[in-house]
Amino acid sequence: MSGMLSIYAFDELWNLANTVRYGLMALQHRGLQSYVVCSTGVDVECVEGSDIDVAKSASGHVAIASIHNYENEKTFTIQRSNEYSVAIVAERPWRRIDDFALDLVNVLKTSRNRVEAFTNALSNLQRDSEDVVPSLMVLTKDKEVFVWRSHNGFSPIALGSYGFDMAIAASESVAIDILGGDLKKFLRPGEGIYISRHMLKTFLVNQADAYNGLCLFEFLYLSRHDAIINNVSVYEFRKALGYDLGKYLDKEVDVVVGVPETALPYAIGFSSRVGKPFEVAFVATGGRRRSMLASNPFEKIVAIHLKMNPIRSSLEGKKVAIVDDSMVTGSTIKTVSQILRFRVGVREIHLFIASPPLIRSCPYNVMKLDMQNLLAANLSKELAKSYLEVDSLHWLSIEDVDRVARMFGLRFCGRCLGVNVIGGEEK
Repeated sequence: MSGMLSIYAFDELWNLANTVRYGLMALQHRGLQSYVVCSTGVDVECVEGSDIDVAKSASGHVAIASIHNYENEKTFTIQRSNEYSVAIVAERPWRRIDDFALDLVNVLKTSRNRVEAFTNALSNLQRDSEDVVPSLMVLTKDKEVFVWRSHNGFSPIALGSYGFDMAIAASESVAIDILGGDLKKFLRPGEGIYISRHMLKTFLVNQADAYNGLCLFEFLYLSRHDAIINNVSVYEFRKALGYDLGKYLDKEVDVVVGVPETALPYAIGFSSRVGKPFEVAFVATGGRRRSMLASNPFEKIVAIHLKMNPIRSSLEGKKVAIVDDSMVTGSTIKTVSQILRFRVGVREIHLFIASPPLIRSCPYNVMKLDMQNLLAANLSKELAKSYLEVDSLHWLSIEDVDRVARMFGLRFCGRCLGVNVIGGEEK
């Protein structure tokens, strides 16, 4: 997964270096492998690096940027042809990004109707390709920006403004908030926006029956608690799932805790349902690390330990209900259970997962889920319980998530759970 950001300051005196930096900081939880920043001076230029300081390259008043977690896979490109150029960042790897960039250069350098040129290039490519085209942000040599949300709609794109000075588009509303802007709308699947010095225009690239629903991981794990997606609070949705999860408690427990930090709202909702106190059980060390996004096993274990130093006084000698948002390989929970048993001395551990078992890899490469490593796809519930070293194990069912999703007016892709769609129509 990745985070994308575009900023267009209408006054050419703006220098966006710090603005891009702060916007990317708000999206750091979505990647942490690599940053890409594209801006225009004499020509379009892109800088890629593992440090957020690449934002210093955005010295002009227009920029697009991304932060991603894909290693050795192409998520951005620059294409130059006969003194015209474009830069493109994509929400996930796309093997035809260079083909599209070349086609786009050729149509834009001769076309007066910029939106029509973009939509024609996109429509032509989709007719000729079996690929699912990802969401895109495009920057041209003429200091124009195109932001387009993919027809499949896996990831949201929020649009906002900083007064009348700046237009902002981002993968999460929090980037707009952090920059002091106001959230205006969310792009619909297939909808785009064109921004130039004197124009801001929305457009739609029609493609019937392409919408698969949001990736469930946006609400389960990836987005920040303070994010708004399609006018729904991520925090409230997570609490609602946690509350529903509480109905599966069939043992006596003393306290409820959440796995930091994504699972804390689930644990709060769970606690209110079962009437047991919610306790802060772990304290993080250093910067924020998303252990599930780490590709290196050693880095994953380090990330887990850095965010999970236990508060012994809240747990020692107690029966603990521990709540997590999802379970992929089980490595996080296994480490947590060992910490609780051998370093803290809890009496019992009862594990509750606020999502259904993951049993398929993602066919769209939105989330990197390897079938060979998916715990629920390879172990029975009893074997999983033994491997995780917990006293009981419970998942929410697909029906549970479907009910809550419909309550919030949300629709999700459920391919990794073994179904096509969860929930109803998108708001």
